[in-house]
This record gives sequence, C-alpha cells and structure tokens, in this order.
Amino acid sequence: MTDRELVRQAVEIISQKKGEESVIVDLGDVSMPASYFVIAEADNPVHAKALVTALREQLPETPLHSEGLAERKWIVLDYGDVVVHIFDREARAFYDLDSLWADHIVALATLAE
Repeated sequence: MTDRELVRQAVEIISQKKGEESVIVDLGDVSMPASYFVIAEADNPVHAKALVTALREQLPETPLHSEGLAERKWIVLDYGDVVVHIFDREARAFYDLDSLWADHIVALATLAE
C-alpha cells in the first residue's frame, strides 16, 4: 500500500466515524521522517477512542508506535511515512499544528493516483 493510499483510507475512516476537521499535511519537501500527517478532531475521549479503534481495525497497516491512548487528548498513530494525529478540540487549538504546517496542507483530491 502506498503512503497516499494509506492517507486516503485513514481520512475516509475518520470521516465515516464522524471525525471532524480532517487535514492532510504533505511533508514530502520537508526534512522530516514522515511524508504525511493526517490531523483530525474528536468530540470527546470516547469519540477519540472510537476513531483510533476504527483506524486500527480497518487500515491494513499496523502502527509502528502510538502515544496518548490513555489521556485521549492528542493521540498519535505512527505508520512510518504517515502519522495520524487525533486531537480533542482544546488540545488541537493549543498545539495548532494546522497553522504550523499551513503552507503544506493539501486537499484529499490531490492524492489521487
């Protein structure tokens, strides 16, 4: 599975589970260990857990590493070249990765192969 396919599937799964404000950050031209970030938002800790569970069950890849599962404020699922960030609203506003990477945000349609 390509990185682009993994990103597309992750965004689709998040959308199906009512995750909000999904953003794709293309890090291909940045000196980073990942090629893409997927950033999304959950309504509450239970919703965050449901998003993560769906991603783990439905994506054909297994995360190499994960963080934040106990607190459910900022959950990171590291798939190598694709890193999925699930935030609650407050943590997303505080860390504001969207603004930090604003010039690298891409539309899902641009990932079509």
